[in-house]
Amino acid sequence: MKRITRLCLAWILAVCSVLPVCAWAVGPSVADTMRGIVDRLYATLSEEQLVGLDQAAVDACITNEEQQILATKYWYFDVNVPVVVSVMRDKAQLAVPFWLPAAGFEKTDLEVRNEEYAYEVWRKPFAAGRVELGINGFDKHRPHYFVCVGPQETGAKLEITNCYPANQQILEMREGSTIYHDWSELVLTRVPEELKGQVLLPTIRGRAREAHLIEAFRRTPFPSSEKPDQVVLTWSEDPRTTQTVQWRTNSSVETGIVRYKKKDAGENAEWREEKANFETIEDLFVANDRYCHHFTATLRGLEPGTAYVYSIGSPANGTRTELSEFTTAPNAPAPFSFVFVSDTHNSPVSGALLETALERHPDIAFGTNAGDLVNTGQYRDDWDQLFAHSKDFFKQRPLAPVIGNHDDIDGLGADLYLALFGLPANGPKALAPERAYSFQYGNAFFLMLDSSASIEDQTAWVKEQLAGCTAVWKFAVFHFPPYSPDEDYPEIRREWGTLFDAYHVDLVLSGHVHYYLRTYPLKNGQRMATPAEGTIYMISVAVPERGLKRKAPEYAAAADFSGVPLYQLFTINGNRLISRAYDAEGKVCDELVIEK
Repeated sequence: MKRITRLCLAWILAVCSVLPVCAWAVGPSVADTMRGIVDRLYATLSEEQLVGLDQAAVDACITNEEQQILATKYWYFDVNVPVVVSVMRDKAQLAVPFWLPAAGFEKTDLEVRNEEYAYEVWRKPFAAGRVELGINGFDKHRPHYFVCVGPQETGAKLEITNCYPANQQILEMREGSTIYHDWSELVLTRVPEELKGQVLLPTIRGRAREAHLIEAFRRTPFPSSEKPDQVVLTWSEDPRTTQTVQWRTNSSVETGIVRYKKKDAGENAEWREEKANFETIEDLFVANDRYCHHFTATLRGLEPGTAYVYSIGSPANGTRTELSEFTTAPNAPAPFSFVFVSDTHNSPVSGALLETALERHPDIAFGTNAGDLVNTGQYRDDWDQLFAHSKDFFKQRPLAPVIGNHDDIDGLGADLYLALFGLPANGPKALAPERAYSFQYGNAFFLMLDSSASIEDQTAWVKEQLAGCTAVWKFAVFHFPPYSPDEDYPEIRREWGTLFDAYHVDLVLSGHVHYYLRTYPLKNGQRMATPAEGTIYMISVAVPERGLKRKAPEYAAAADFSGVPLYQLFTINGNRLISRAYDAEGKVCDELVIEK
């Protein structure tokens, strides 16, 4: 089955639905217009010129008709009474969006603020009917502008309908209001009196990418070719009897087959074959490798606890990879180990750390990553770097990842993460398949959650999973840490932490804050005497980080703020668990032993 994943244009604004479904205008969209512009740039400019594109080059290549679409079809809605529309634009953005003064908006002396940014206010009166607004600019400026609307006549009842993008949220313009759906903690701290009480229309920071052209084109250091690469093992079904294999080629290759057999079957044993499905991955702005094909095959009917050798190739061109191997999970509980990292950010340092972990501990069964696998989840070249830096680990040991905020950056979605990893589709119905999932390996159960999505939408599923779990060991893995001195996530503690307490999850593995921390056993936020009475929370980071001077919180049993990248090795043998944190040189920086 062939599918196309396109990146960087026409992002869906997925927010709480509080308005009627839009009556969208018929005609060219911003996405169509931008694709036409980009196609024309590819046809007329060299790779060097694309990468060096500046404002003058952009202005020279866009027609008047295209400017009109970009000025009017980006954000629009209907009002039932005459209004004044205010556009709040970040003062740090160097270039004023071309359409603002051209459409008759006037800059005022008003200023709106939150804890991070100061916004200048541009205003314009509109008659009842359609209000049309344009792009944030051709640069990728964070933060995006936002809007408030007030009636021209005092006391008039304002109704806003037929919005594009759909599912536009409506709030009140006041201190404490959220302006970005992807950063709900960032609220307004200063609102001029004349704007208070008006209708506030929030947005997402990432919308600026819909018209991004200046410094948008990139080169991948690892372009695709006819030969399969980026081989990654995951589980999408039972780890005892299946193995999912993924890889990449360039867009000329449309067939892929995995050949495999038992490792100890002998040279004359017959090879089994499994055909792969592929989808076309398009990153519009990877100038030297715009398209590639991503293949996925799931091998079924395997024997538990068995080593297999495999290779990947295409009958069409005769290419084939060297033999590699994987081992299925045991049918009955047996001793095993796994490695845990977080915040790899497609760094060569974190890649080398994972490769070193495999060399140092060749009995590792699999690896898990608590999110922020890459810097920018919508950039395919970032994923190219991640896979290249850890290629030996990924082709020999399954990876069980979760989504971090960088993998789902600026509210733009995790489409590329979901396209590149075949994961179990057994998660909450309220989330897209594979954003959250669970699996069991030996006598350990793993609950893989998406802390970038709605926490509450996953709570009932978490309860159901834990209530039915009979495994000796229970792990929860997700990106945002419930306990850390830098970031506070009361909703996670309230929605999930109470369930971890009720069903005794042994360990919660997280990242995000870029240092190492291990808590004492905690229950309802209070320190317990033994691991049997509470949950231990761990934070880790696999990239070098600036050392932080801070005092460890009272709930921390161990903490390392030095900025040294670490990986954790968990070894489970029946009722005994050992966790050790290692640096790149093999030094044990922390150790935990739990006996049940």
